[in-house]
Amino acid sequence: MAHNSALDYLNSKLEEERGNVTSFLSQGTVKSFEEYHRLCGIIQGLDAAKNLISDLAKRMETDDE
Repeated sequence: MAHNSALDYLNSKLEEERGNVTSFLSQGTVKSFEEYHRLCGIIQGLDAAKNLISDLAKRMETDDE
């Protein structure tokens, strides 16, 4: 299915970006609490997007049956 490969691609790119942000945080180079807070918000947003994609994939599977 083309839809699943597109969702898989999107999911992998979100996971890659999450890894980049997490790696940056783990380096300990965050300069302020505001920057830390912003980066945590990015991670939360990426996780929310991944959850939405997962829900969409499940709905698409159900619709195909």
